This record gives sequence, structure tokens and C-alpha cells, in this order.
Amino acid sequence: MKIDLHCHSTCSDGTYAPADVVQRAHAAGVDVLALTDHDTLLGIDEARATATACGMTLINGVEISCEHTLTGGYGKNKSTNKIIHIVGLDFTDLDKMHATLQQLQDSRATRGQRITEKLSELLDTDYEELWQAILDKAGGNSQAVGRAHIGQVLFERGDVKTVQKAFDKYLADNKAAYVAIDALSMARGIELIHACGGKAVLAHPTRYQLSATRVRKLIAEFAELGGDACELPATSEPISTRRMVDRSIAEHGLMASIGSDFHGSNMPWRRIGDVPTLSTEQRGVWQLFQHSNH
Repeated sequence: MKIDLHCHSTCSDGTYAPADVVQRAHAAGVDVLALTDHDTLLGIDEARATATACGMTLINGVEISCEHTLTGGYGKNKSTNKIIHIVGLDFTDLDKMHATLQQLQDSRATRGQRITEKLSELLDTDYEELWQAILDKAGGNSQAVGRAHIGQVLFERGDVKTVQKAFDKYLADNKAAYVAIDALSMARGIELIHACGGKAVLAHPTRYQLSATRVRKLIAEFAELGGDACELPATSEPISTRRMVDRSIAEHGLMASIGSDFHGSNMPWRRIGDVPTLSTEQRGVWQLFQHSNH
């Protein structure tokens, strides 16, 4: 049986529509596929219809961005904040999952506006005018507005001498115009997946620009928080990397998951169905799937 439990469509940052992704997986001989778009379930229905027509099994999937602070470095690297991706697989409560993810998307869209409101009071300036300038800077997309756009606008308007000053005075964490981003912690991400009836998988542990020590620490912390499985490194990664991940998976009693992380023509080197092979002592997370509901 050929399994691929990590891929993307145009519903997030992939280049093929969900139906096309499934057809490509079918052509590559995949039997069990999970479409795991970033923070959205929008492609699942279309993917399921095509999978059914192709005689494939489609597993409900999503890739959730979680914030996690890794500690234990030295000096200025003592702790580092990272966005860690957790893949949710085989969850059954799609409504609950969708509602929670939607709430996070909405908070991201309104965060820029909430910062702008604070700034318009602090600078005694017109909110609408300031927000329009910031929106223009972000290409008109309110969800894309980040603090860098806002800092740039304040600098261009002459409210601050440099963009850095905008951060130092207003935008940095806990400064006068700061608004926290509503991101899920790794613990809450795992909890959400479990609450929706699914399995939580740590996505590509070696792709977060972390040292080997920190990769091992990340896998350990994911396991401690109740995570179910860890993705195996891509076949293109060195064998030493794979062995390190294998050791951590064994040490923490995690299951293994495999996925191509296929995106399409923007990352042509990741081919659908091109997944690593489990070693003899590893158990695949799909052994826990409740196939009855697919």
C-alpha cells in the first residue's frame, strides 16, 4: 500500500487544485492520501469526491501553524520562538476544526487594525487615513498586514526617524501599540487535533533551521505534550539526519508518519508519492486511523 500523508493544494500554498492533486497522487500509485493545507479545510470536499472516483482513500488532514518556544541554548540563543507545523490527520469533527482555524484567521486580519487604532490615538492622527496607507503597503490584503508594514508607514510619514524606532517605541512586544497575535501554542494545537478526533503529527522536524540538539529537543517536547507521531525526513536528506530522527522517535515512543509535502510546480523537487520508508521497528500512524468513517 502506498501512502502519502502530507501535501498541499491551491487552498493554501500549492499550485494545483485539490482534484488535480488527488489525480496526480493516483497516477503516482498512491492508495491513501491526506490533503494537508495550511490552517484550512477548504479543499477536503473536492479532494474527497475525486478520491472516491479514483478508488483511493482520502484521510482528513490539515497542517496547523503553532508557536513554540524552544529553550536550552546558550547566550543570546537561550530561547527561540519558532512557528512549528503540526499535521492533524483522520479527525472527524470538521466543524470544530474549521471554526477554530477560522477564528485564528480572523484574528490575524483584525490584528493590524487593532494596532492601527492604538497608533491613531497615540499619534493623534486619523485612523482611516493611517489604515489605508498600511493596507496599501500590504498589497491591499488585511490578513497579510504585519508589523514591518506598519513600521515602514510610520517611517515614511515621518512619525519616527527610522523603522527600528517604530518598533522600539510602539510595535515591539509589549510596547504602546503592541497587540499579541492569536496563535495556537504547540500544546493547544495537539489538544485541538485530539478534541476533533484526530492524530497529531510533528511535520518535517529537520526543516526549522534548528541545530541537531534542538531538533531532538523539539521531538521530545512534542512527545511530552501528547503528540502521536513524527514525520520522517525526506529521502533527499542525509542518512545521518534520518538516523537521528529515528533514534528520537524510538526514544519517545512516537509513531512514524510519511508525506511528500508536495506543493506543485513551485517546489518541483517534492514529488507526490515520493515518501521515505519506515524502518522495521517503526509503526505507521495510519495503523491508528478509523477507516470506517472514510
